Amino acid sequence: MTQITLNIPDGELSFFMKLIEKFNYETVINEFSVTQEMKNLLDERRATSKTDDFIPWSQAKKQLRFKSEK
Repeated sequence: MTQITLNIPDGELSFFMKLIEKFNYETVINEFSVTQEMKNLLDERRATSKTDDFIPWSQAKKQLRFKSEK
């Protein structure tokens, strides 16, 4: 399966969704919000991060572990 992510301007979303429906593609819209508490935590972590501790994304991906679904 191939997955494509697009950034669609808000004013064009209705037009884009109508276009996609004509091609009979499955569409999924994921919306989420971040609380002020989460933003504060991220800002704090960014401020206290050391660039020496950073690793490339390609290396970080290999270290991720996911719970298997049963």
